[in-house]
Amino acid sequence: MSLTNNTAVRIVLGVLAAVVAASGHQAARAFPDGAPWGAADPDAAENCATCHFDGETVRNSTALAVRGLPENLSSDTLYDLVVMFENPGGVAAGFQMVAWAENQSAGTFASQAADTETAGTAIRSTTVTKKDGAVSWAVQWRTPTTIDTTVNIYVAASAANDDQSPLGDSIHFRSYEYPVR
Repeated sequence: MSLTNNTAVRIVLGVLAAVVAASGHQAARAFPDGAPWGAADPDAAENCATCHFDGETVRNSTALAVRGLPENLSSDTLYDLVVMFENPGGVAAGFQMVAWAENQSAGTFASQAADTETAGTAIRSTTVTKKDGAVSWAVQWRTPTTIDTTVNIYVAASAANDDQSPLGDSIHFRSYEYPVR
């Protein structure tokens, strides 16, 4: 019995699909444990747009804001912040925020929410927020005990299509700069 090329291709693809399904393999993710800390900085080598590369990357996005930031920073002060994202065109969202002073940690973040995690001066969502429209995350930031250099706060949010791939997601960046006063 002779197989046509078309039939042979179908058999091979069917076998591959069965093997993948049987292995429980899900869509590949570049960082299965979350984006690298510091990925909220749009100038970082591995920023959020590194993996979510197919959609639009928006710097200084007006759809992304941090409510509760002061006009001027005070040292060793706890600020209650809310990361707000209008999530244009997405059905799922996530965020990361980091505070740097000359490429070093600037204070610490905290959150009581179960869907966030911190690593000192950075915080990120750990689960996808499935909601189109506006989403928000409440966080706390304690500034450094002394502020003797410019502090930069970087925040990034994804407007994702929830297809578990890097395709079709938009990344929004926003930054805030606090010069020494």
